[in-house]
Amino acid sequence: MVTLKVYSDPNEAIVSCLLINDDGSEKNIVTISLEDNGIHVHKLVGEDSYYILSPIAQIDVLIKEVIEEIAEELNIKSIVFKFGEYDENTNDLVLSDEWYNIEKLALAASKHTALSSDIESKIVIGIVKFTNYLFAATVIRKEDTFPLVQVIYDKSYNPSIIKIFNELGQLVEERRENIDNFNEYVKSLVSSSEDVTIIYRESLEEIPSPREVTSDNGDKHFIGVIFKYIAGFIPSLSENMANNSSNKKIILKNKKKFIKFLRAILYVDKLSKEGGVEVILPSYAVSLPLVYSEIEKLKSRTEKILLNKLNIKEENINYFGASEELLKELSNAKNSINNEFYLDVRILPIAFLIVANTKQQFDDYAKRIINGPTSDGYEILDELIKDNLSTFFIGYLMSLEEALIIYSDIFNELSKDGK
Repeated sequence: MVTLKVYSDPNEAIVSCLLINDDGSEKNIVTISLEDNGIHVHKLVGEDSYYILSPIAQIDVLIKEVIEEIAEELNIKSIVFKFGEYDENTNDLVLSDEWYNIEKLALAASKHTALSSDIESKIVIGIVKFTNYLFAATVIRKEDTFPLVQVIYDKSYNPSIIKIFNELGQLVEERRENIDNFNEYVKSLVSSSEDVTIIYRESLEEIPSPREVTSDNGDKHFIGVIFKYIAGFIPSLSENMANNSSNKKIILKNKKKFIKFLRAILYVDKLSKEGGVEVILPSYAVSLPLVYSEIEKLKSRTEKILLNKLNIKEENINYFGASEELLKELSNAKNSINNEFYLDVRILPIAFLIVANTKQQFDDYAKRIINGPTSDGYEILDELIKDNLSTFFIGYLMSLEEALIIYSDIFNELSKDGK
């Protein structure tokens, strides 16, 4: 039987995967390493021979997921783990300390964000909210590979810590200061005459962490809420038409049927005492300025559902996909393309309340929601949206970040075409 041997270097951020054949011979098939722009995966077999992933704080989970995908692709059932030169195998993946340098991970994630964008600006700023307290930014010219400057902002201290690195990754300044708007602070480091675009992402949302809650009867639950969004773009030929349109509610018809199909195409169970997913959404899509208040209503409803269905009184729920910073950016988005054309943007926010009895069950549900339906599932979703909401809506479960990118792409394309 062929075995996959995973060797973790004790001194560097490198993991190697080797095939062990029946005769004991070994063949190196995959190398996973942390570089300054992400997690590099080099494969000598199978598909996608080389790709780069954005780091996340739970780096061990991400690396193990890559390994499991490789094993599944090659139909390998047996995996053994080895750390350094120890003779005995380890029970699970063990990574060197180099993998857990959180500032290095955050900076790599921000550079990955900047380099992976399709923005045509001369200077791109990749900003990542890496954890609830750690932000990182990379400022880079579109045609370059070396950054102009990189910044770490650590809010776990008071005053917060700011670290500035030069193009060689050397620390050139460190100070204590609280910043109201990190995006604007980083932008201020660039000449005001430059053409600059900011790309913002929340790396911590890659694999959400649940809150562990024990109910009054002693039952343990893993709870979290993931927000996804369905966006619609309604063209108008005048500002009055756009304003009138934004004041009208676009009603979601057959809401119960919509929720039932949504749960089915994501392969998640209905919430019960054994766990599951409650899908919570309003009965209508809202205009951009109202998205924030609608999300606050959904949060309130999740707390009531936990109390009424499971007798869990929990106010400190972990919410993913509802960044206040991105919500503010969305609410301030312009709808004027030019003097003759306007774009009314509508958002249908959807809250997925996950309640699981084990961490593994929570992770399984979370991955299905984050990854979205299969291609067939998306076809069903697109039909449902067009039949029950509007043909102006895109049949895609998106993050706030994706909603902003799609809006920006449409806005820029229409502005460029002069429509």
